Amino acid sequence: MKLSNQKQLQILSANTHTIQSSNAQPKSLPSSSSSSEAPTCLKPKLTTTSNLKLTQQELTKINLLIPRLCLFNHLTTAINLITTALLTNPPPKSLSLSILTHSLASQPDLTLPMSLLTRLKHIPQAHPHLTHITTMLITSFLRQGRPKDALKVYHWMIRPGSSCEVEPVVYGILVHGFCGKGLVLEALRVLRDMVGIRLMPGVGLRKTVFRSLLREARVKEAVEFDEALKCVGKGCEGEVVKKVVDLLDHMIANWAV
Repeated sequence: MKLSNQKQLQILSANTHTIQSSNAQPKSLPSSSSSSEAPTCLKPKLTTTSNLKLTQQELTKINLLIPRLCLFNHLTTAINLITTALLTNPPPKSLSLSILTHSLASQPDLTLPMSLLTRLKHIPQAHPHLTHITTMLITSFLRQGRPKDALKVYHWMIRPGSSCEVEPVVYGILVHGFCGKGLVLEALRVLRDMVGIRLMPGVGLRKTVFRSLLREARVKEAVEFDEALKCVGKGCEGEVVKKVVDLLDHMIANWAV
């Protein structure tokens, strides 16, 4: 029998208090590696009402519990706990998610990270937090030398109908990360998306792309790219954007030629 949303959150509060205040051993918690099922009290329905709120004390208990769950690899339980907490539409960044996203990015595949994102996609109350969560996942994947997984998360962010808004810093993180790993074509594609919404790269990012093109022996393209972006800030911005977009489209289309 399914629990009401109010009952779920009452039990969630009781669980966080019980686990925090008792000396329960980590082995008593279900392991994400051994089972995909979590306690019923932590499995949320995907509908709720706007008047359900967690108190600051309850948020603090959750923030103390999440690192412990991650430390002992109870990631499925951590995902269920965060998903349930986000049903209450907590204030932005009131939940400490960095440890969870780092732990998820440390998994050998994308099963658990994408499980979290897919579940949150169906929870409207969680949508304001999705950009923050996906940004942290991308950053963690790049730091761990997994640029292709970072790219998959980025593609999830920009899929049709996505509720995520890619922050300007994410474009820079991805372009720098891809260039650093020699994935210049992927960097150019992200840069094309960036310029396509009229976000022009700063001097540092331009130098990174320029040097990466030179390392790929794309001297002509590197010079054209540098020359096109020198006009930024000198008026005729619409013409500059079109020129850079056309140049990037040409470079991408002819990369393997």
